Formats: sequence, structure tokens, C-alpha cells
Amino acid sequence: MKRRVSREIAFKLVFESFFVDFKKKEEIENFSEKQNVKLSEYSKKLVIGVIEKREDLDKKINLYLKNWEFERISKIIISILEIAFYEIIYVKDVDFPIAINEAVELAKKFFGNEGPSFVNGVLGSFVKDLKNLN
Repeated sequence: MKRRVSREIAFKLVFESFFVDFKKKEEIENFSEKQNVKLSEYSKKLVIGVIEKREDLDKKINLYLKNWEFERISKIIISILEIAFYEIIYVKDVDFPIAINEAVELAKKFFGNEGPSFVNGVLGSFVKDLKNLN
């Protein structure tokens, strides 16, 4: 399974995790089976990683929201940003531009007009700061 498809499946489950409390890996797998969704290892890695690190990821995301309150951002956009931040921070074989591009593509597909530019702006600021630290 290509990573783009794995990200999309992960996005759907990360979004769903706002409404269904996944406590164990098996619950994620059971839920995906009930939804008739095939999970790749990469999808599992992203979903489990985001859920485990959600509090830290959300704090980081909040730092890059210019003139926006975290609580007012759509759960769709938050889910996309959580996956992208997770990939940028924790997945060593994903280049920053790829993570950003994939997040923008998810925003185009699942959110609409303002989503892609918002996601791109938040991630661009985050990556710029990361590059400045190195």
C-alpha cells in the first residue's frame, strides 16, 4: 500500500478518534475491520503515534496558529495537522516537503477551499522554525 493511501486511512481513524476512544492497538484494528478498511503498518504507526502523542502534538500545533484559537479549528484540520506534525517530528524517513504536500492534499480532499492554505501556512512556519534550530 502506498504511503499516500496509508496517510488517508490514518487520517480517517485519527479523525474518528475524536469520537471513539481507542485505548489499544486491537481496538483500532477492530474498528477498521468493522468499517471495512485495510490498515497498513504505516497507517497503524501514524494512528497509534498520534493518539499516544496527541497532547504534545496539539501544544505544538497551537504555537503555530496565528490569530486562531485551537478549539475553533475544525477536527478535520486538526487531524491532518496532527499526522503531519507527527511525521515531521517522529518519522525519520519522511522529508518535510513530502509531509507538508501530503497534508495539503488531504485538506484539499476532505476540507475545501481555505483548508489547504491554512495547513500549508501552519506547517510552513513549523518547518521554518525547525530548520532554524538546526
